Amino acid sequence: MTRLFFVLCAALTLAATASSQSLRKGVVDADALIIGRQVGKQLVGDALALHRVQVLEAIRGVDGDRAVTVIDWPKLSLHNRPTPRQSRLFCLQDASVAAARLGLPSSGAPYFKLVGWPGSHPLIGADREADPIARFARVLAASDRGVSPGVTATALVDLAINGHAKIRTEATRYLAERGDLRGKLAAVNWNQLMARATGEVDDIDYKIALATLCGEQRLEGLVAALAVSLGPVTDARYARCVGRISKVLHGERAADVLSRRLRNLAKPEDRRMVLLAIGATKTRAALDALLKMDQDDDAVTAALREHGAKKAHRSKQERR
Repeated sequence: MTRLFFVLCAALTLAATASSQSLRKGVVDADALIIGRQVGKQLVGDALALHRVQVLEAIRGVDGDRAVTVIDWPKLSLHNRPTPRQSRLFCLQDASVAAARLGLPSSGAPYFKLVGWPGSHPLIGADREADPIARFARVLAASDRGVSPGVTATALVDLAINGHAKIRTEATRYLAERGDLRGKLAAVNWNQLMARATGEVDDIDYKIALATLCGEQRLEGLVAALAVSLGPVTDARYARCVGRISKVLHGERAADVLSRRLRNLAKPEDRRMVLLAIGATKTRAALDALLKMDQDDDAVTAALREHGAKKAHRSKQERR
């Protein structure tokens, strides 16, 4: 069921993830994690740059080295590059084979390249101990070193609920992707996460991440709670999220569960968003319900378009 949930939500989360942050993926994929500062740069022709990076803190994978060399191919790499006088988190992958192939001197070792995930080379504040990004990286690194899943899950849920805006969405997405960690959370944690999912109205990426996490846990009453935000939140991505979670949790009954929210709605924008969520369930029951509604209603038309069924398109053509 977990696999099915992610398949159904993939279209929703992919666009948000691609345009925002994937720091968690960079941290997981990295062979080494450091907080560092560029202290030198050497150009080798116009196709290769060598960045000398001072190690301010070795979080994982670098033992005793005071500096490392980051190999960069400026014409090929799209990620942010090391910048002088800036402390950053470096998510690094081993590049010793590439260094040997290029004939680079051993004096520059160890050699790495930057992980290419978006957001995986973020700035770190002057107070490294308190920096939320550094804290997130340390939590995941500690988990790799054998810290118990329960301790890791507790730290991540604290970041997801109380953490800085820079990191709370990443922590939430990471929990959604790790069923073993979700299983360590207590009922009070889930109550807090669900309350935050329903109460958040400003940060839509964060709200969607919370809704997805709670959907993975199949929390009772989740769809009804999420539907309350349809209208106050007018972002279509959230309506799609609610619709797809409803389908996973309720199947063909999803449209009926969401339709209860239509009762006593006074504001047109509230009704429009609920109808959009019903369309996003893409169930036969939702299509049947929408086709029984006023076909000249723009909100109904938008919901049918969201549903995407051929029958809906034929109905629209026949009306024309």
